[in-house]
Amino acid sequence: MPDLAVTAVGADRPGIVATVTRVLHDRGGNLEDSAMTILGGHFAIVLLVETEDDPAALRAALEEATTDLGLTISVSPASGIRSRVEPTHLLSVYGADRPGIVAGVTGAIAELGANITDLETQVIGTEDPVYAMVIEVVAADEPQLADRLSEVCAGLGVDHTLRTIEAETY
Repeated sequence: MPDLAVTAVGADRPGIVATVTRVLHDRGGNLEDSAMTILGGHFAIVLLVETEDDPAALRAALEEATTDLGLTISVSPASGIRSRVEPTHLLSVYGADRPGIVAGVTGAIAELGANITDLETQVIGTEDPVYAMVIEVVAADEPQLADRLSEVCAGLGVDHTLRTIEAETY
């Protein structure tokens, strides 16, 4: 079965996940991968759905079902080879909130050919806000990554911690 990438974004409110996933289920779709989160008062959904459904038809069905939720919806074919890459490192970055932190840190990671598998950011506090970022990274050369991140983070005036992720089997 082909995969479709589905995104939905709108003001956060109860029922968004239930409504979107009910439409997918009712139309024979199987939810494979997902990321859903609140971002500054908005709820964002990114889904990979296995389905025989036509992208335009699925989008129309989702828009009809979510009219009262005010979502912006996108549905498109998800092409390419699917592979699950396990992260090797966890990077935490924190410091005074200012523009350029994400661009600087992710640029350093990209320069080394390392891959980001997940990234989350959040501003914590109001009087003296602290910018916090957590990144899962796939990197082959830890010493080189550690050295480059130390250099970049020092230049950005932020602290960081790079840890190796130990795989556990249950």
